[in-house]
Amino acid sequence: MMDEMTVLREAFGPDPAPPHEARSRARAALLQHMESGGVATVRAPRKRWVWPLRVALTAAAAAAAVIGVVAVENIGTVDDSGKGYSTVGLPFPKPASAAEVLTNAAWAAAHREWTDPRPDQFMYNEARELRNEKAYERDHPNGYIRIGHTRTITSQQWKRIDAEVMATNESGQLEVFRKGGNVTWGQLNYDELKRLDTPAKVIAWDGLDKAFGVRMDALLGQYVLPPKVEAAFYGALAQGKDVRLNPDAINIDGRPALGLGRVEEGYIAQELLFDPVSYRLIGERMVAIADHHNTDERGNDDFTPKGAILRQVIYTKAIIVDNVGDTQ
Repeated sequence: MMDEMTVLREAFGPDPAPPHEARSRARAALLQHMESGGVATVRAPRKRWVWPLRVALTAAAAAAAVIGVVAVENIGTVDDSGKGYSTVGLPFPKPASAAEVLTNAAWAAAHREWTDPRPDQFMYNEARELRNEKAYERDHPNGYIRIGHTRTITSQQWKRIDAEVMATNESGQLEVFRKGGNVTWGQLNYDELKRLDTPAKVIAWDGLDKAFGVRMDALLGQYVLPPKVEAAFYGALAQGKDVRLNPDAINIDGRPALGLGRVEEGYIAQELLFDPVSYRLIGERMVAIADHHNTDERGNDDFTPKGAILRQVIYTKAIIVDNVGDTQ
């Protein structure tokens, strides 16, 4: 497994690494912003790719395991309450590196309205995932996305803050799970997450042994975090080595996005996607950055061409709600 803190390597093309001065300036600006209180309100055979922290239900509920993807509500220049906000005052109006993009992302997180949730409230997470047509996906579960032969799946998830109840809705089928007996799932302790309010705390926490695997960048797309905590995660990512930017990433709605990516297995770029105006996290994707040949279980050539998309998700909402089924 890659060192978590080497996050976000180059996703596309031969773009040069940002100079040391730019990275230092971005890091200094981010840390100064956070310390000043500005965020207080704030294949081996190729496998079926799964984003870390996929919900794992045991025994009777195992067949109901679902993807745990999350979102940011109201993409663009509106906050979680639906109110508009201004991007005037961004630390880097024209960011030239991933570190500068992450600094802006921390700034954007700082301007979200927030009230700490009660233990009996829920994180509501909604996303749209691009998938292959059902018949093809059944016969080729490891296949890349066949543009022109796809469907879009809307997934919803409710996770109670105290981790005692979880519900999912995919394709119109609502299922509710309560911990006990043979039913359980992986969910990080919310009170512990709330204490990760500085980059240093996030980095220290990231180095600890945990009950189940978790990557910092994946967590950002799966939990509804307090603004100060979200900003701290961006600050920790900004301190990673070789942070690079792909300014030409495109999300599944066809809108431009800023992509921050790291390369795995030498040919797959795993990207976080940010809105280039609001600097909100709006999705993630996995895309091949080079042709790749692999041998499948039947001994046949399993070819992935450069540019093939293996996974693509757009986050549409991440809010706190009172009950399962609530979406506002």
